[in-house]
Amino acid sequence: MRYPKIVENPHYHLWTDALHARSLARQAHNKWDRGTYVRWAVTTAWTVLEVACQNAINDTDISRRFKEKLDAALLNQGFSKLDWGSGLWQQVANLQKKRNGYMHRFISQSNLFPEATVADEAIDIVRAAVKAIYQHVGSPPPPWIQDVDDRGWDNGRRSAANLTLIHTGASEDDPNVIRLCFVQDGIEKLSEVLPSGTDYTPYVDDLIRRIRVPITAVRVYKGPTIIFEREARMRGN
Repeated sequence: MRYPKIVENPHYHLWTDALHARSLARQAHNKWDRGTYVRWAVTTAWTVLEVACQNAINDTDISRRFKEKLDAALLNQGFSKLDWGSGLWQQVANLQKKRNGYMHRFISQSNLFPEATVADEAIDIVRAAVKAIYQHVGSPPPPWIQDVDDRGWDNGRRSAANLTLIHTGASEDDPNVIRLCFVQDGIEKLSEVLPSGTDYTPYVDDLIRRIRVPITAVRVYKGPTIIFEREARMRGN
């Protein structure tokens, strides 16, 4: 699933950091860079999970002694403890050991050069665990946890062909026409032309869902006048 990167809260911002680090690890050309990006992905993904657990159970005091405090908070709110001895939560416990090794201990030099698959595993475990903790307390997980992708290095290839869709009944010669535009790299580009009086809201939502380049804003014009503008906080813009 390709999730639109409209990053409107710090928690999702942190998740895009983890995804970006994972992509850089995959693209790295030497073990030193790869190790850096893998460790970044693991430690950042772990923080995403800690914050998700805090949010899910509305308790911010579970970072230290994570397992014990999370179980205690769950029991205090009438939920069952987690099974740390098997399945997903055992994987979470193992990920915490790996993260602690990167952050707090002098692990062996060879362990500082992990393969990119270690970052893949961390992302997969954290995504599953975020969903699971919310399910455990009967709440929907944040939708951005479905985001699985990041471009990594742009390598200067950010341009994309821009096609303008003119809908039936619309004419660019009509002074009251509705024009839907987006801003990329400081340049405004026309995306769609809609007949006068059209409800543009679903078209804005659709543009944001399908856009594949980092943009900074979406604008809607009626004739020469801007009638709607939405800032787009997208990684890469």
